[in-house]
Amino acid sequence: MWRWRLAVLMACWACMASQAAAQGLVMRLPEDGAWVRFEGTYAQTEVRPNNAAGRIEIPPWREQITVKSVGTEMAEFRGETVPCRWIEVKVERGREAEGKIDVGVSGLEIYKVLVPEAAVSADPVLDDGIPNSFLPIIRGYRKLGQGEPQPIAEPAFRVYPLAVLFGYCRDLQTEEKGVDPGIGLGAVSADVLVGSCQYERKTSRTQLETKIWASTEVPFGIAAWSAKIIRSVKDEEAPRANFQPVTQVNVELKAQQAGTNATSDLSVN
Repeated sequence: MWRWRLAVLMACWACMASQAAAQGLVMRLPEDGAWVRFEGTYAQTEVRPNNAAGRIEIPPWREQITVKSVGTEMAEFRGETVPCRWIEVKVERGREAEGKIDVGVSGLEIYKVLVPEAAVSADPVLDDGIPNSFLPIIRGYRKLGQGEPQPIAEPAFRVYPLAVLFGYCRDLQTEEKGVDPGIGLGAVSADVLVGSCQYERKTSRTQLETKIWASTEVPFGIAAWSAKIIRSVKDEEAPRANFQPVTQVNVELKAQQAGTNATSDLSVN
């Protein structure tokens, strides 16, 4: 499963780089020390034309994502010294065992980044029409699986799609306002944002549909999200009408816990 997932992630990365996805999980900054934990499922369906059933449903994986504000400092950004915030994102994914997620050797990802506070925006497209695709960072670190934390060389951070299978699209629209998403934090008011995008090559096509429940009443501005990713293939010389779906991934997560006593899981800065 992981090998296929990596292929889908790379395709989605290209899709979002060309058609506009935002970094996703941070739409607003709460007070330092705030944290929120999302819980949900990652489900995969494989289409097998030669199989009698036609479709193989793989048992869903459990997924837990924690976003935290773990410190402040002044740092230089674009020639100015500005207020910055340490943001940490922890992703745990795997089968459930004895009430806990068994992350195995590759189901754990931790990202810790120092971001200019003024760079955090809830708008998917900025005033000049440029997609709000990345969160600029002063410096940062990532820990994958059981490995040691490594510096992030890139000057920007995006959790989609390597950590989180949803993202903003240029056509993101408000579908409903004032909706209660039914999260574990109690009743909140959220706006439902929906969007889609597509990335296509000669032999493959990846389509993303996403729905986001955005709320100012939840730390970092996201109350819940869902995403559907469909990967289709065809022969190189075949017409586009010949694309046939081979895999579909569905992800659903909701904020279930929150607090104000966040501590970092990475002792680096």
